[in-house]
Amino acid sequence: MKIMRYLLLLLASLSFSISAEAGLWDTLKEYIWKQNTTAPALINVLIIHDQPNVVLEVKGKYQLFDPNDHAHLSTRFLGKRKPIEAVSGGLKWGEEFPGIHQLQIIPDQPSGSIFVDGVEYPGSLLIYDIGGTISIVNQVPLEKYLEVILEPQFVDPLPEEALAAVAIIARTNTYYQIENPKNPYWTVEGSRVGYQGNVSTSSNSAMAKAIKTTRGMVLSRTGTYEGVLTPFAAQWGSISGGKSSGQQNSIFSRITLFEAEELARKGENAAHILGKGFPNTTIELIK
Repeated sequence: MKIMRYLLLLLASLSFSISAEAGLWDTLKEYIWKQNTTAPALINVLIIHDQPNVVLEVKGKYQLFDPNDHAHLSTRFLGKRKPIEAVSGGLKWGEEFPGIHQLQIIPDQPSGSIFVDGVEYPGSLLIYDIGGTISIVNQVPLEKYLEVILEPQFVDPLPEEALAAVAIIARTNTYYQIENPKNPYWTVEGSRVGYQGNVSTSSNSAMAKAIKTTRGMVLSRTGTYEGVLTPFAAQWGSISGGKSSGQQNSIFSRITLFEAEELARKGENAAHILGKGFPNTTIELIK
């Protein structure tokens, strides 16, 4: 653990200096990715809101929980495809769940699939009976969420280090949202962020590789010595100097994404790019 903290400090100090070398950055990010084996952060994405019913399908073995108290309700060995709706006294999904107004469905294997109205989603589902209507939240690992959100935005190739900077900024902003949710049941609304489940994602895309190589890395206002992770609502600025209109409480970079791309084409690494965009921050690992 001491070695890890030393490397993070070295990364923060060297990568934000003008003399930072791409080779050192490559070595450190590879080492950090291999060492980051903690449980993944999860984000709750609202995908269905106030609907009378939806068709819910699970393929393969799955577990049922009550998310209110995390009680295990049942283990099912066969998949199911039935409408789910709120009835008097609880939820109904082919069978009734008396007294149960919220349900979590977790596939037993990573290869298990969940479909809502024909759309496949990763992770697990949280189903809520809210006033007699159905709302569904997709609880998905942060890294997978970044793939789903970022890949459609970056179909045109960018330099590898620019994509790495994009991934770290997006992860910083998303982790801040996870730590500061505006709603007790979900973190973001899928319709507002372009979340489309497993549609159009590829583990071999340049963006997916950038997310993987920067896994767990976020920008923090404090450093390794402080020992406190302080991510923030990081966004790309629309003009030089970081001035931009946008989300409330957002902190905008001092360079634009276009300027970051130009720096990457000139051979600058992601850490140096982020240093120009967000001075006085360090790269830290999500714990």
